[in-house]
Amino acid sequence: MTVTLNNRQDFTLENLKRVAIDGESVNISQSAKKSINQARKSFMAYLNSDRSRFIYGTTSGAGQHASKRLTPKQQKEMAQRRNLVPPGGGFGPDNLPERVVRMIIFARLTNYIEGNAKTRSIEAERIAQMLDNPTPTVPLSGQVGAGEILPLAHVMSHMPRGDTEEAEPMARINGSPVSTAVLCDVALATKNRLALAYQIFALSIEAYQAQLAPYSASLLRYSQSRHEKQAIRSLRYWLNKASNTGRLPYQAPVSWRILPPVLAAAEEAFSTVRESAEISLQAVTDNPVYILPKGSDRLGRVISTGGYHNAQAAPAIDDINARYADLCTLADRHTMKLHSADHLPPNLAAPGGESYGTAMFSFLQIGYGEEARLAARRSFLPSSEGGGIAGQNDVASVSVFAYQKHLRSAFCLEASLTLLAASASQALWLTNRKPAHRLTPLLEQIRNLVPPVTKRTGRNLGNELESLQQHFEKNIVFNR
Repeated sequence: MTVTLNNRQDFTLENLKRVAIDGESVNISQSAKKSINQARKSFMAYLNSDRSRFIYGTTSGAGQHASKRLTPKQQKEMAQRRNLVPPGGGFGPDNLPERVVRMIIFARLTNYIEGNAKTRSIEAERIAQMLDNPTPTVPLSGQVGAGEILPLAHVMSHMPRGDTEEAEPMARINGSPVSTAVLCDVALATKNRLALAYQIFALSIEAYQAQLAPYSASLLRYSQSRHEKQAIRSLRYWLNKASNTGRLPYQAPVSWRILPPVLAAAEEAFSTVRESAEISLQAVTDNPVYILPKGSDRLGRVISTGGYHNAQAAPAIDDINARYADLCTLADRHTMKLHSADHLPPNLAAPGGESYGTAMFSFLQIGYGEEARLAARRSFLPSSEGGGIAGQNDVASVSVFAYQKHLRSAFCLEASLTLLAASASQALWLTNRKPAHRLTPLLEQIRNLVPPVTKRTGRNLGNELESLQQHFEKNIVFNR
C-alpha cells in the first residue's frame, strides 16, 4: 500500500500511522508536483526580480553569516556546494524509535507539498524515497539546540543525492518536523495506552470488589467536563453487566473512587496533545517561508519566521508525562490495597503456599512510580543559549528532550499497569471470581503470561512480568 499526497490536507494522523507504523510508502501525486513546480517558478521570478533583497540562506549566508550578502554568482555556488547535509553530531546509547524517524520524514514533506519550501518537485520525491530505504539513526541525546537542525542533520544526511539550486539546501534542514513527529507519536500511543489503563483499572475494581456507584451513569448529568464524562463512559463500558453480588458494603479507598476525575485529566491532556499534533502536521514551518502568490501579489513573498520552533510540543508532552505519573500512583495504591485488604487473602498468597504471595508486586510499584514522577518534570526553555556562538541562535528547542522523558514515562506506566493487572488476576483467582464479561479476554492474556502464583519456587516472575508489559506495548499500544 502507498499513501498518495496531494496537498496539506492529506497530512493526517491516520496517513502518518500508515507510513510510520504500518511501513507504507509515499507517492507525490502529479497534481502536487505541478503545484510545487509552479511555486518554484514564481519563487525564481521573485528571486530574479531583485537578487539583492534579503532572503535568508539564499541571498545571504546562514547562521552567523546571515548579515553577509551574496552576489548572484555566490548564491548559485552556495546552493550547489551545500547539496549534501553533513551527518549529525549528537550521540548516546539510545535512539529515536524507527517509527518516529519515519514520522519526521513524512512531516518534512508538509512544507514541500504545496510549494512553500520553494523547491523543485524532485526534492520532495527524494524525501519520499527515503521511506523506501533503511531508516536513519537519530540519537535521543544531544538534540537540544536552536531549531531542529541537530536531529534533522541525522535524517537529511541520508537524503538521496542530487543537484540543488537556490533555496533548496536550506529547506531540507529548517522547520519543525521533528517536534511534529514526537507530538504525533505521543498522540497515537497515548490513545491506546489510556485504553489499556481503563481496562486494567476496571479489572482492579472487580478484583477489589469495589462498589460501582462512583462510576454510575447518574453522575453523567452532573459533570460539566466532557473529559470526565468520557472517563465514566469508558469505565462503564468495561464494567458492563458487572455483578453487584459480593461487593463491599462500604466505599472503597480514595484511589478507586477518584478514577473518573484522574482519568479525565489524562483525557484532557490527550486531547491537547492530539490537537497539537494534528495542527503541527499540516502547518507550514519553514524559515524563510515562501508565501504563495495570491491576487495582485503574483510572485509571492519570502518571510523569515520562527516556524522552526514549535512552542506547543514540549508543554503538551509534559502534560501527558504528568498524567502518566498520576496513573502510576493510582496503580501503586491499588496494588498495595489488593495485597493488604481485610476481605482478600493476605499478600494474595495461595492457601498452603508461601506467606508472601505476590507482595513483591507492591514493592516493585514504588520504583516505577518514582521514575515516572522524575520523568514528569517540566521542560523549560534552556537558560543557556542554543548555539549561541552563531549569534542568532540564542534559544533552543526542547521537544526531543521532553519526548526522551516521555519514553521513560510511558514505560513506567506500562510497568505499573502490568503489576496491577497481575495483582488483580491473582485476587480474582484466589477468590474464585470472574470479572465483567468484556474483561475476560484481558484476564486470559494476563494469565497466559503470568499464571496465578501458588508458589514462587522455580519461577522468574520478573521475566513473566516483562513479557506481559511487552505484550501490552506491542499488541495494545501499537496494535501490532
